Amino acid sequence: MNSLLLTGGRVVDPASHFDSAADVLILGGKISAIGKNLSAPAGVEKFDAKGKIVSPGLIDLHVHLREPGQTAKENIATGTAAAARGGFTSVVCMPNTSPAIDNAGTVALIHERAKAEGVVNVFVTGAITRGIAGEELAPIGGLKKAGVVAITDDGHCMQNNELMRRACEYAKMFGLPVMDHCQDYSLVTDGVMHEGYWSTVLGLRGWPSAGEEVIVARNILLAELTGARVHCQHLSAAAAWRCCARRRNAACPFPARRARIISRSPTRRWPAAENFGTRTEKVWPNFKVANFLNGRNTTRISK
Repeated sequence: MNSLLLTGGRVVDPASHFDSAADVLILGGKISAIGKNLSAPAGVEKFDAKGKIVSPGLIDLHVHLREPGQTAKENIATGTAAAARGGFTSVVCMPNTSPAIDNAGTVALIHERAKAEGVVNVFVTGAITRGIAGEELAPIGGLKKAGVVAITDDGHCMQNNELMRRACEYAKMFGLPVMDHCQDYSLVTDGVMHEGYWSTVLGLRGWPSAGEEVIVARNILLAELTGARVHCQHLSAAAAWRCCARRRNAACPFPARRARIISRSPTRRWPAAENFGTRTEKVWPNFKVANFLNGRNTTRISK
């Protein structure tokens, strides 16, 4: 479906500050016109979008497509179909697969499969370290040449501060953001939920906020030292957010993303952490995802 007339929807375009009921005409997979009472050329299907929002495709910076090696959980075809169903036209997939996406060959494999089976744009991240083991840097320059948009050991946190510094330096050199999974293993140990009143009442081992805040503070210092863009993923502690907000105000290249789930209990989800309060839009109101993708076209019509 490369041509379509959407009628009567609420059209929202943040780039042009447009927010009004209108029609949208798509021809050949590209937006041809936006306005009132548009007419469709012969053979172009109409879709009544009344009561719906028509907007540029959403972008998810953190998805797990699980290829290669973990297709029992997800694959490119099913993951991108789910994204399209939810209005996401671009996704950034994480490299903690089996094997990890830590070399140019695996990046090429993902690109080929995404082109053949995906229905939305798939951007690939590469691992910071070989095998996401946290011991030896992956070939960051080779990953950049292969087309990754960022590097991350997602699912694992770099505990070696010196190695993280070198990763930031290489990332700065090749113009790549560093996305970090923030947790200090020596502090969080085997905690299953936020450490506080409820962990005590329930008799479950707590996960202190400091386990996240320590790594966020380290990453801020390394971002300042190296000039690299460091993105802290799925944060849950209010103090960590306050650190990020202060550094953003100081013009440090330091974005962050709020966690969807606070509890890590294996049996159920408990109420949000007592000290969690800072909302994303208050911390970083001017964040534009398109800048992260270097201005690439992020609109695509699903197959």
